Parts: sequence; structure tokens; C-alpha cells
Amino acid sequence: MDIKKRDFLSLAAGIGAAAGLAGPAGAQPRGRRLDGPVEVNQREFVSKNVQPSTVDWNYKPRRINKAIELWEDGQPIYYNGWGVGPGVDPYTQGVKMARTWYDAINVEMEHFPVDCTALREFMRGLVDGGPTRSGHRTPAVFVETGIIGLDEPYARANTWLIEQLLDCGIHGIHQCHARDAKAVQVTMQMGCRYPFLDRPGVPNLPMRGLRGSGPSWASQVWGVNLNKYLHVADLWPLNPKGELIFGVKIEDTYCDQQADKIIALPGMSMAEWGPGDHSYWVYGLEVFPEDGSRPKDVVIDRPEMRKIRQNVLDLCKKNKVMFLNAANTEKTSSDYIITQIKDGAMVLECGEDAAIEGREYTKRKMPV
Repeated sequence: MDIKKRDFLSLAAGIGAAAGLAGPAGAQPRGRRLDGPVEVNQREFVSKNVQPSTVDWNYKPRRINKAIELWEDGQPIYYNGWGVGPGVDPYTQGVKMARTWYDAINVEMEHFPVDCTALREFMRGLVDGGPTRSGHRTPAVFVETGIIGLDEPYARANTWLIEQLLDCGIHGIHQCHARDAKAVQVTMQMGCRYPFLDRPGVPNLPMRGLRGSGPSWASQVWGVNLNKYLHVADLWPLNPKGELIFGVKIEDTYCDQQADKIIALPGMSMAEWGPGDHSYWVYGLEVFPEDGSRPKDVVIDRPEMRKIRQNVLDLCKKNKVMFLNAANTEKTSSDYIITQIKDGAMVLECGEDAAIEGREYTKRKMPV
């Protein structure tokens, strides 16, 4: 079947705001499709090659991780989902997405099956189809994992999967339901790091990394030798040379209670406020009428939701962590791309039209 743009974005969506939270007419509904098999409309992620007027055609990449490079230049990143689902070959999808307009790709494995073989094939496809127009070997790729920030024992029992995902050659982890600071600390500092204590200029943390010897696949995906990988496969900005990013979703009322401690953890790169899941906890089924209709108002604009968002945004600014939010081209929407950029959002889940408008506004030089 041919999936329309709004359905593709719903399938690929990374931050899980439900369709019932949709804003003004024309905004993208964000529920997930359940009727497979899926044939993704390739036009939605293959770049239109619309460049900002300020593009530098002599641009040379400085980093492996395209997202970090943009942040260091003061530029937001634009992302969406990987588009892999029933009937979609991950390697072929990777080849096609190598030339995407995305700066980063969210591999959704909170609700999508955890499949490291598919992930490796997708990464192999990105490499074979690359490089990107900016000269990077691949777009940045992060996995939205179902290993939530529940508590410390749970986190310690599940660090093995974080290591497995990173060994596929991805560039980061995004943790859902970041409720407990100790749990997030374990997932981030133990699950994502190597045990080295002699990194120049990088502070040693109380929790020592657990990643082990032999990430040969990941080093090949990154296009570096194994030893080089060990030097740069570390958390940014904790390690200025690091090429890994770690993000959290502050997306329920338990998360809100420890958001200040969590976002302040050394090694944190980005955070979001999870309006979809927050609506479950704050409002319940009231915002999800059984007949499938939507609330008359825009749920994300309710006072309680605005307060939650503002708290996460303020904590991100305080701790120099990149704030994540959805964006669109609807000028009357609170998620309007320029409004979000002015507000300080640096990680934007959106469609290509919003990304084009945003890149022009920020006078981006890196090619798309």
C-alpha cells in the first residue's frame, strides 16, 4: 500500500505523542499504525535536496557523529524514524536512507521488536549507500530503547542489551520513562561506556563502564580502526572527543519528581518531555475517547502540560543539555518550527518542510 505522509510520520515517530494530542488542522497525527505489512513511501525521507541559502559547498566534516557536529556549531538537528517494519528489508532501507534529509535517525525499539540483526543490516545499508551530502559516513543513529529508567536493579540487569545495541554501530541511546536517577546513571555510565580511567581531560565517574573487548562491527560502521573506536566511543559532552549521545524521556509523573537530578547527570546529551505518555498519567482516558474522536482542545497546550514542558526545557538550559520537541510548519501551533527554535529546542522531530524552514532560519552551513 502507499502510505501517505502523515501515516509515514506516525509509523516512524520517535517521541510517541498520541494521535489524540494532535493540534490544529493539518498538524501531523502521531499514533502508530497497526495494520501491516508496511511499504514505506520512500519520498518521505529521501532528501528533496533543498539547501539553505547559506550552505557551504566546501564543507568538510569534523566528526563521525553528525548531530554532535551540528550542536557544536549552534545548529539544531532534525530527525524522524527509520521506516523499518513488516515487509521492509532493513539493508535496502538503510541504502535508501543514506541520502535522507534527516540529520539523525531514530530507531524505535520501545514498541518495535528489539532486533539487533535488523539493526546491523540497516547500519550496513547506510554505509553502503553513503556518504551523506555533508560528507559524513552516515547520519547519526540513535535507538529509542524499551529499557526504561525504572530503578537501579532493573537497569543493572539490562545493561547487556545497551551494549548489544551499541555494538551494532549506532551513535546513541534514548531512554524512555527516565524515572530514577540511579537507573539512568547505570544505563548511561555503565551500559554505554568502556572501563578506561585514563581518558585525558575526562573526569572519572563513580560508575565504571561495562562495554567489553571486540566491537569490530561498530568500528567498521564508523570507518575507524578498532583502537580509534575505543578512544571516541564515549559520551558527549562529558568527553569532548566522544561520538556517542544519550538522551532521556521525562514522560510520566514519576519522571517529573527526579527530572532535575536526571538531566544533570554527567554524560547527558538530550532530553524531552514526552507529551504522549504524560497525557496518560496526567489525564487518563479522558483525552482518548473510545469512539476515536479527539478532544476539542489541544492537549499539549493545557496548563499542566505547558508546565511540564517548561520544567524540562529549563533544566536542559541549566545543564547545557539539548532539548527535544516535535515541530511543524503550522504558524498557529505551539510546535511551529520557528517558535521551537526561538524557545531553545535543539532536537526536532518533524517533516522535511519544517526542517527546510528551520535550517534557513538558523543560517545553516552544513549541506543537507
